[in-house]
Amino acid sequence: MAVATLLLTTLAGLCVHYGATYDERWPHPTGDQLQDDPSQFTGQQVLLFGEVQTVRDDTIVIHVHDDADDVAAELEVTNVDKSVEPGGMVQVYGVVNPDWTMTAEKTVVVNRSDGASTYKYVVSLAGVLLAIGYFCKHWQILPQKLGFEPRTDRTERETDRPNDG
Repeated sequence: MAVATLLLTTLAGLCVHYGATYDERWPHPTGDQLQDDPSQFTGQQVLLFGEVQTVRDDTIVIHVHDDADDVAAELEVTNVDKSVEPGGMVQVYGVVNPDWTMTAEKTVVVNRSDGASTYKYVVSLAGVLLAIGYFCKHWQILPQKLGFEPRTDRTERETDRPNDG
């Protein structure tokens, strides 16, 4: 038992350390880093996450946000080969130019539009409700025992009773 406690405590400590140092080890600039010193990233290949503001042919304008959810940078991204609407979220990998434009080498659309997140949540909720319904159809909840038992139909219960005859 002591070994399990030690291993779980070590695992929890490693998780906290990973979370605390994640931004420092991330190889691409965060919104805060772009805001502090944007010139250090010009000419470099970076991966940025941004909210699409405008779409024009193969060019989009994105806002990169900082940790406080304020706009840290506005970039015009060219060479975008994916369909996305204003309000959508994208990941863009490419080179940042000195004039705060970016030539995309790869674009991944996270949400095509502002309503995509709502759709994902509604479909997920429907799936959870179906799973709960299916579970409750086959299992009986026993709140007194804080447990479950399989549901049996009436014919199975009658055959399980001892015979009086």
